[in-house]
Amino acid sequence: MTSAPHAAGPPADRRHPNRTTTSTPATPERRGRARRLGSLLAAGAAAGALILSSFTVATPASAATETWKVGSPVVNDTFARTVASGFGTADLGGAYTSPVTTGLAVASGGSISFATPGTARQAVLSGVQIADVQATATITVPTLPTAGSGLYFGLQTRSDGKRYYQSTLRVTPTGSVYLGTARVDGSTADQTRLSKEALIASDLQPGQSLQMDLRTRSSNSVTIASRAWVVGGAKPSWQRIATDASAQRLQSGGIGVWGYLSSAAAPQGLGISALSAAPVTSTTSNPEPEPTTPVPTPTEPTDPVETPAPEPTTPAEPTTPTTPTTPTTPTTPTGPDAQVPSAGRGSAAVGSTSYAIPTKALYVSAGTGNGGSGTLASPYTSLAHAIDKAPSGSTLVLRAGTYRESVVVASSKKLTIQSYPKEAVWLDGSSTVTGWKKGSVGWAVSGWNTGFDTSPTFTKGASDGSAEAIKFINPDYPLAAYPDQVWIDGVAQRQVASERAVTAGSFFVDRSGKRLVLGTDPSGRTVTASTLQTALAVKSVGSVVRGIGVRNYGNSVYQMGAITAQNDAITFENLVVQDNATIGLYAWGTAVTFANITATGNGMMGGGANAADKFTLKNSVVSGNNVQNFNRMPVSGGFKITRSRTVAFTNNDFQRNTTVGLWLDESVYNGTVTGNRSIANGATGIILEISDTFTVTNNVIASNGRYGLWIGNTGNVQVWNNTITGNSMAALQLTQDKRRQTNVNSAGHDRRQSLPDLTVPWIIKNVTVSNNVISGAGGGCLVCVEDQSKEFTAEQMKLTLNGNVYQRASTNSPSLAVRWGQGAGTAKSFATVAAFTKATGQERRSVLVDGTAVTTTGYQLTPAALAQSALVVVALPTSIAGLLGQSAGVAPARAGSLLSP
Repeated sequence: MTSAPHAAGPPADRRHPNRTTTSTPATPERRGRARRLGSLLAAGAAAGALILSSFTVATPASAATETWKVGSPVVNDTFARTVASGFGTADLGGAYTSPVTTGLAVASGGSISFATPGTARQAVLSGVQIADVQATATITVPTLPTAGSGLYFGLQTRSDGKRYYQSTLRVTPTGSVYLGTARVDGSTADQTRLSKEALIASDLQPGQSLQMDLRTRSSNSVTIASRAWVVGGAKPSWQRIATDASAQRLQSGGIGVWGYLSSAAAPQGLGISALSAAPVTSTTSNPEPEPTTPVPTPTEPTDPVETPAPEPTTPAEPTTPTTPTTPTTPTTPTGPDAQVPSAGRGSAAVGSTSYAIPTKALYVSAGTGNGGSGTLASPYTSLAHAIDKAPSGSTLVLRAGTYRESVVVASSKKLTIQSYPKEAVWLDGSSTVTGWKKGSVGWAVSGWNTGFDTSPTFTKGASDGSAEAIKFINPDYPLAAYPDQVWIDGVAQRQVASERAVTAGSFFVDRSGKRLVLGTDPSGRTVTASTLQTALAVKSVGSVVRGIGVRNYGNSVYQMGAITAQNDAITFENLVVQDNATIGLYAWGTAVTFANITATGNGMMGGGANAADKFTLKNSVVSGNNVQNFNRMPVSGGFKITRSRTVAFTNNDFQRNTTVGLWLDESVYNGTVTGNRSIANGATGIILEISDTFTVTNNVIASNGRYGLWIGNTGNVQVWNNTITGNSMAALQLTQDKRRQTNVNSAGHDRRQSLPDLTVPWIIKNVTVSNNVISGAGGGCLVCVEDQSKEFTAEQMKLTLNGNVYQRASTNSPSLAVRWGQGAGTAKSFATVAAFTKATGQERRSVLVDGTAVTTTGYQLTPAALAQSALVVVALPTSIAGLLGQSAGVAPARAGSLLSP
C-alpha cells in the first residue's frame, strides 16, 4: 500500500519559514511550581488531613444510547464510625485491607494523611469480587498542595491490591484538577496509562469536594469510563473512555481507594466522605458496542507530573473513530482532549451541518474509480474523479461515507466542496490491513511500501539525525516525526524503533524488508494503518471546503498539513481535523479564513500559516495537539503563524496543547488577538515574538505551564482587558534580546519585504497594559521586564501600565509584583504595586490583592474584586472600545476579560 504522491507546493518561503531554528522565549527557565491563589481554608478538617466523605453509586449519565443500568449497591460506606488506624469495616462491603494503615483513619469521615510527602496509601475491599461495576467516591481537599505535581486520589475497580484499573484525580498547587485512567500491573512503577489527563476544574477552592465515577465492564475488551466534577456542579458525561484489549486486561476484583502526595509538597492530606459501588448490567440481549475511544500519548499540560510510575518512553498514536456510512447520527471529534463545541466555538459535529445545495451541484459518493455522472441518482464514485470532471465554479456535494483519498484542487478550478445535509463525511488516510502471519516476533504483513519521509524539519528528505533535526525532537520521543500510525480495533498502537522492541500494543515498520510488524495478535480484529499522507490540497483562489472531517493521514512535517489552503481567499469552515501524524491544517495565501475549526489530536501542531496576509482564525477549538511530543522549539503546539501581515485571531479556544497555545512569530505585523481562551497548555499561553503592532484584548490566558502572555522583541502592543491567571511562571513577561532585523541574514525576516523592514524592527517599544487582571503564584514576579541585550531600560521601551488588578497567592508567591529592567544595570525589583508606582509613576490606578482569589472558576472577577476593579479601570481608546463593543473614552465596568465563564 503506497501513499498518493503529493503535488508540488509553492515556493518554500510561502509554505513555511526557511529558518527552522525558531526563536523562543530566551529567559532562563525558572521552573518554580505554582502555588494556589487565595487563602487556604481548613473547611472543618484537621490541618494536613484529607477528608474522605464516602463512596456512592452514581446515576448513569442520561443519553439516548445508554443500554446499561446500575443495580443495587454491593459497597456502601459513609465513614460514620471511628477507627484510629486504617478504615475498618465498611457499612456494606466488608473489611478494608491496607499494606500500611498509618495515615488512614475514620472519624466523622475518612482521612488519608501524608506526614511524609512522596508516600502512597491504599485501602481495598477485597471481599467484593465484581467485574462489571460502577463505583463512586466523594472526596474533600482541605488545603491545596504547596508545591510539586500535586495531591492524588485514585478510585480502583477489579483490584487485588496490586493489579487494578484506576481513575485518578490530581489536584495541583494552582487549583487545577485533572482526571486520568490507568491499569496498574503489580505496582505503581509498572502501569499502563489508558488515557491522557483531562482538565475537569481550574480553580478548585480549599475545602471544596469532588465526586468521581469509575465504570468497568466487559471482558474480551474491557471498557473503562471515568468522570469527575466539583460537588454542586452539574454531573458531566463520561470524560475519559478507554478500552483494554491487551493480554494483561483484568477480569474481576475488589473496590479500592488510593492516595499520594508529591514529594515536593508540605505534609497534608485529603478526606473521603462516601464510597459506593454497584453492578452494571445490559438492558438488552445485545449490549452496546465497545467504544473506540483513543488511547493517546500521556502528556501533561504543565510541568512533568510526579507519579509513582514512570512516564512511557514512546508515545502512543491517537486512534480513529468509527465513521458513519449512512446519514444518521452526527459524530463529534474524539481525539485527545476533543471537546463538544460551546458558545459557537469549534466545528459542528461531522454529519450535523446542512448547507444549501445549488441547482447545478454535482454529487459524489465514497468509492473508487471514475464512475458515475455526478447526478444525485448517479454520483461520481470518488472525490478525485469529481474534481477532475467538475468545471470551475462548481459545488461538489459529498454523500455520507469514508473517502480514502489524497486529492488536489488545481489552481484552475474554483470549487465548493461540502457535505450533503445531515450526512457524515470523512476524508480518512488509513486503510484496513490484512494478511498477517505469526513470526518469531509478533505478527507481520509483507509488501509494506509506505515509505513516509521521516525528517522532523521542513526540508523534505533531510536527515532525522542532523543537528538541525535534533532541535525538533525530544530525545524521550525519538520517533515523533515518523508519520506511521496503526490502530487495532480503533485502539492506537505505539511505534518502536526495532523489531526486537515490539511488544503488545506496539508496532515496527521494517522499511528495508517492507514489512509491518505488530506485537498484538490481530486475529479476529480490524487493523488499520495510515497509508495516505495528505487529504486535500486546495490551490484555487476562492475555493471553499466545509462540513467534513479529516483524520488519520500520515503526513510528513515538510507537507505542512493534512489539509492545506495554498492560494488566496480560500475558506475552510466547520472542519474537524484530528489524529493526523504531524500538522492538522495549514495556509499560505492572502485572505484565507479558517472558521469553526476543531483541530485535535494532531501529532505536531493543530494548525499554522505562513506568508498568509489578512489571515483569519475564528470561532475555533485547537485542543490537545502535539501528541507526539515534539520539542517546544522551534515549533509545536496549538497554532503558529509566521511572516504574515494584518491577521486576526478571534473567539478561539487554545486548550491543553502539549506545548504553546497560540504563537505569532517571525515578522508578523498588525494583528488582533481578541476573545480567545488559552488555557492549560503545557508551555506558554500566547506568544508574540520578533513581530510588531498587535492588539491583545478580552482574552483568558490561564493555567498554562510556562508564561501567560510572553512578548519578545515585539513593539506597539496594546494589552487591554485580559484575564491572565494561574500560569506557572510570570503572568506577563516582556523580554528583549539581541536579535534585530537589520541585514539579509536576519533569520525570521519576511522575505517579501525589503531590508531593513522598519515596520518590524524586533524591538520592544510602546507597549500599553491596562484594565487587565494579572494574577499568579509562580515565578519571581507578576510582570517581568528585562533586556538581555543590555541596551534598553523599561523606561526607554516606553511601557505604560495603568488600571490593572494584581493578585498573588501571598506576599512571597511570587515575591515581586514587578521586576523593571534597567538595560545594562541591575533590574529594579518591587515587592508591591504601591512601591512600583512611587518609584516610576506607573500604575497610578491599580490594586494589589495578596492571598484572596480575585477570579472564579469561570475566570470572572469575584464580587469583591469586581467592586475594587470598578474603582481603578481607565477609559478605553477608540480602537480598543470597538473590539470590546463598548464606548470610547469611557471606563468599562470591570477589569479583565468580558468572556462568559
